[in-house]
Amino acid sequence: MNKETTQLSYTLSIRISTDGFCFCTYSPHDPESVRYTHYECDSRQTLVANFDTAWEASGLTAQRYSKIQVIVATSDFTTIPSEYDDKEKHEALYNSCFPARGTNEKILSNRLDSHSLVILFGMEHELYNRICEIGEVSFYSPVSILLGFLARNPRNKERYMLACYTGNKSTLIAMEGERPTLINGFATDEIHNQLFYLLSIWNELHLEQEDDTLVLCGDNTADKLHGEAKNFIRNIERINARELFMPNLLNKIENTPFDLQALILCE
Repeated sequence: MNKETTQLSYTLSIRISTDGFCFCTYSPHDPESVRYTHYECDSRQTLVANFDTAWEASGLTAQRYSKIQVIVATSDFTTIPSEYDDKEKHEALYNSCFPARGTNEKILSNRLDSHSLVILFGMEHELYNRICEIGEVSFYSPVSILLGFLARNPRNKERYMLACYTGNKSTLIAMEGERPTLINGFATDEIHNQLFYLLSIWNELHLEQEDDTLVLCGDNTADKLHGEAKNFIRNIERINARELFMPNLLNKIENTPFDLQALILCE
């Protein structure tokens, strides 16, 4: 394989959050080629300025990529049944759900045929334009990745709730068999608020404390919630990414976001 072909076989994955950026590159021809870096945001700068600084410092700008995929980590998303999807109405629908977001948003969508859903989410328009300068980009919402993960990894449980935590952002997906019955997200730094929200949704959906299952994944917030929630829910499972995914450099790195691992390793 010549050098040009090897370069073009690399995938670039970027995770965008208001608290920082993750960059990951790898080649499917070399499982040991994974390179991962994380950059925290400077609150004194705009998100675009932070991205430019992180991108230049990453040392990845000169590489050519056959695939570029970006996770937009936001709790602001909404769902549409696939049969009612109309791209011309995406912006109006999203803005009606999140009027405070203003007009400086690029509205994006992920179609999930496995669940007959379309996920709408937004990102800062200027940052969207800046990232598109890198090349042809596919954008994903974390909830889309988690739903795809559940579709590829069906569980035997009749009813369960997946709760994923990364930083201050939480995503809750309640499932009945292979059908999602609730998809929601929120942001808070307080563990007690996260517990209250989780238990409120659990109660609202009439999930059983003894029979149904809570599945936790993500960072150490999931570990903290495991200790708190076991006082209220009997069956709790903790997904350990290092055991779930094939061994490679990515899941040996501490604090790699679960959605980033799922996007890369479950393709």
